[in-house]
Amino acid sequence: MNRKLSTIDHKKRDAERVAQMFSGIGPRYDLLNHVLSLGLDIRWRKKVAQETGQIRCENILDVCTGTGDTAFELCRFWKGKVRVEGLDFSCDLLERARQKSRESNLEHAVTFQEGNAEMLPYADERFDAITITFGLRNITNRLKALREFYRVAKPGACFVCLEFSQPENPFLSAVYSLYLIKVVPLVSRLFGSDPAAYRYLGNTIKDFPNPSDLADLITSAGWNTVSYKILAGGIVAVHKGIKPEDG
Repeated sequence: MNRKLSTIDHKKRDAERVAQMFSGIGPRYDLLNHVLSLGLDIRWRKKVAQETGQIRCENILDVCTGTGDTAFELCRFWKGKVRVEGLDFSCDLLERARQKSRESNLEHAVTFQEGNAEMLPYADERFDAITITFGLRNITNRLKALREFYRVAKPGACFVCLEFSQPENPFLSAVYSLYLIKVVPLVSRLFGSDPAAYRYLGNTIKDFPNPSDLADLITSAGWNTVSYKILAGGIVAVHKGIKPEDG
């Protein structure tokens, strides 16, 4: 078999397995985010929304939207003045997102679509801001996805990424690693979830690029003036980039 085709097939299977895993987590997805973030994810999503407030927005894309929490936070921050589109590869999570939008009376402000972050189903230069929260580490080809985000962004648009990281402080890093390896799978058992799925997510956090390397990757995708902020002692980082006006 052609080696290139074999690699593509392998990546496709990896993406399908991740999608199936998230669908299996299903109703416990929101709880998962709370557990992994030590209950701080709500505050961090507000930070993502605030970062989009520095430019004029009409249309925002939230990639790997899951059950829509960041999309809803964007709607609340902009007080209904923007149109938010949430994209995810899990139809089960999207169904939960749609249900939550009805319960929150936000159907008029946000729509959800199934799709692949590496092949976005949108025209060039459509969005004023692109956001992704706790999703980039689960994407098989991150550089390809970052270039796709760049493609659908308007000139002058911003990209905001909130993702788990590893604390630089050795003691805090050791404690958090122990939490991911031991505590998170234990919690999953208490709630009847698949511990293997939670171990996978913990491993993706440990193996994810450090904030400096991620900034370099975002820059290599075309984004300018890439910067990042460390939160919670290094447990998470918020990266931001701007698409050049002549981009």
